[in-house]
Amino acid sequence: MSRRICKLLTQCVMLISIIIPLYNQLSLTRNCLSSLYATLSGVPHEIILVDDGSTDGTRKFLEDLPSLRYKIILNRERQGFARNNNIGAHAASGDILCLLNNDTIAHRGWIYPMLDVLHEYPNAGAVGNVHWNPKTGFYDHMGMIVGANAIPEHFGRHWPFVPFSGAVEWKTVTAACWLLKKKVFEESGGFSDNYHNGCEDVDWCLRMLARGYRHYVASGSVISHLVSSSEGRQAKTRENEKRLLQEWGDELRRLRDRREIRLSAVNYIGRFAVRPWKYNGPKLLRAVTELLSDE
Repeated sequence: MSRRICKLLTQCVMLISIIIPLYNQLSLTRNCLSSLYATLSGVPHEIILVDDGSTDGTRKFLEDLPSLRYKIILNRERQGFARNNNIGAHAASGDILCLLNNDTIAHRGWIYPMLDVLHEYPNAGAVGNVHWNPKTGFYDHMGMIVGANAIPEHFGRHWPFVPFSGAVEWKTVTAACWLLKKKVFEESGGFSDNYHNGCEDVDWCLRMLARGYRHYVASGSVISHLVSSSEGRQAKTRENEKRLLQEWGDELRRLRDRREIRLSAVNYIGRFAVRPWKYNGPKLLRAVTELLSDE
């Protein structure tokens, strides 16, 4: 489907519900919303802001937003990333959901490649996109692969270029920016609240793989992502990863097939391509060996 046709469809039919969980970081929220305003002209959408008890002036800012353009949900108690997205999805009027972190900045035309992929692949679960990190000046996400320790990791982190085009299938995709059908998210039961601000997206992707869905990245869609800027983002990383391995370890190891091993090797080799002094000798040798191996 061409971008022109996709744009016509959005103008005539589809409402996209953009769900953004918030907790402090008001300056990031302002920049995120400004970028959406600048890039979604002509695209029917609503923006649902779920505030998780901010104390930095965010709530006053939300009170002043025009009610015709935004749905505001104010939590009385902290809920966390999973529940906030589930709450937002429940309030959504659109048939398509866009789950979005407030530490992102949308680039011109970002939505259309994602919509193309969502319509082109009936089996699509989550459709993600490419993330560029302004903090490092390199890319951060082009999809996710299963690492040697069975923990999913971002493909393309610290890469200076994007080697893909079109739709690329991945086992999992980061939920910092997702496009998906509301009915699919509802049928799945949404995010599991067994995880706290980490691994919710991996858990969801794995559950949906078991149901026959597949996950994609629209390589033509690029946003900026100020990675892990949310307060407390890394506070429970180890706990989340431990739980993930308890629940999904066997399946993740099974998913680490030949393609994943080679992608993992390529990922490491490309990670320090412009900073070769950062390579670890044994790791580099292992990556090259895995890449060249026929087994």
